[in-house]
Amino acid sequence: MVRFLLLVILVGGTFLTAHSQTPAPGVVHDSVVVTADPTNSYALYLPSAYSASKQWPLLLAFDPFARGAVAVKLFHEAAEKYGFIVIGSNNSRNFGDPSNAIRLLAADVKARYSVDARRIYLTGLSGGARVASSMALACKTCIAGVIANSAGMPASGGSPSPDGPDWFLLAGTTDFNYPEMVRLKETLDNTHIVSRFVVFEGPHNWMPKDFAEQALAWLQLRAMVRGVMPVDKVFVSKQFDERVAETQAAEKNNDLLAAVRDYREIVTDFKAFRDVKGQEAQAKSLGDSGAYRKARKNEKAALDLQDEVTMKIGSLTEGIAERPDALTQLLEQLESAVKDQMHDEKQSSNPERKNAIARGLAAAFAYTTESGEKAMLKNDFTSARANFLASEIILPDSAWASYLVATAYAELGDKKDTLQELKKALDKGLTNPKALDDNAFDRIRNEEAFKQIAAKLATAPDNETAK
Repeated sequence: MVRFLLLVILVGGTFLTAHSQTPAPGVVHDSVVVTADPTNSYALYLPSAYSASKQWPLLLAFDPFARGAVAVKLFHEAAEKYGFIVIGSNNSRNFGDPSNAIRLLAADVKARYSVDARRIYLTGLSGGARVASSMALACKTCIAGVIANSAGMPASGGSPSPDGPDWFLLAGTTDFNYPEMVRLKETLDNTHIVSRFVVFEGPHNWMPKDFAEQALAWLQLRAMVRGVMPVDKVFVSKQFDERVAETQAAEKNNDLLAAVRDYREIVTDFKAFRDVKGQEAQAKSLGDSGAYRKARKNEKAALDLQDEVTMKIGSLTEGIAERPDALTQLLEQLESAVKDQMHDEKQSSNPERKNAIARGLAAAFAYTTESGEKAMLKNDFTSARANFLASEIILPDSAWASYLVATAYAELGDKKDTLQELKKALDKGLTNPKALDDNAFDRIRNEEAFKQIAAKLATAPDNETAK
């Protein structure tokens, strides 16, 4: 079990108020080396007005691929606006124990920055969100809020408590973890834990920047509700007006599930500041309507369809790595099944059905990529290749899938197919030059074709939030 109680290093005792090596404020630092261990680092943003003479709220971020700068760049504009320190770990990643990275990070933060211990927040994407939630559950009342992006509670289990943090939940419309976030929201509501749930257009990925701004604004509002910062009446009024306008727009567009949820959240968030009887009455009226019950029924049908698609595709991928003699035949069967699902998705005029099919395929994709990555860690490169080839069939437009296939071929010593898959990844939109730093490519680094790919990747538009 991961010992997340190491975070007490961060929240216990007194923060230092000065440090001779404090990085420059107002600038995103991609890599700040941890003093106690130079092999560990983090990305950092300090507000331009940062001074050690006062204490600042802190947002700790965890990316599943240890891309601390991706998270910090996502939040830094909102952090500047609301006065947050943002730190993103460059060492915590999926399929690894983050305990040591968290311990070192916490000690460095405590030694170098002036942090308000009452306002420590956590965020993460996917597996990084599970790291954040694990820390919040272990730390109980010492974390003020969690921004959980595309994943909820840790795989080891655990339940939040009403005296713990506030939860800002996000998921994309085609995010395979969308059902999990819907159910987590219901659980939090049923146990009277303060939360907000928002949905953005897109797949399983970090939220768009405007949602990052919404998340920090909500944490700011909740800090006022909790009484740990002065109430800014202008800010509260602006937030209320914007939230009501968004909710009324959802109601007008017949998105009753979002409208009812949003009205209820408005009541919780603003009842300490103003009269919300109108929003409370509207939430009840819509929630009692036949149209709302129908919307709930349709949502359940869409979630069931997602499960059906995932199971159908998953049944063809489960044993794919264990049958190398029949790999070609199995991949052909998988390709046929995926084409059928994609045809259904394109032909459907129902957005909920289209999204459900997309999420089902994405869930199957996640299973095969994670299976392949686990096989890579065990040096079982043949099994990894089989799983990654399946991923490439399930989501044929995915640059990430082709990149993973390339890493497996590279480990197997197949230069030709490695270069072919890297070219495919580049054509599909791979944009992160650091992807080529993987040790798997050491054997072909001096190949002219590899150098050409590296040169093209170096000039690709920046899109670090994409896999």
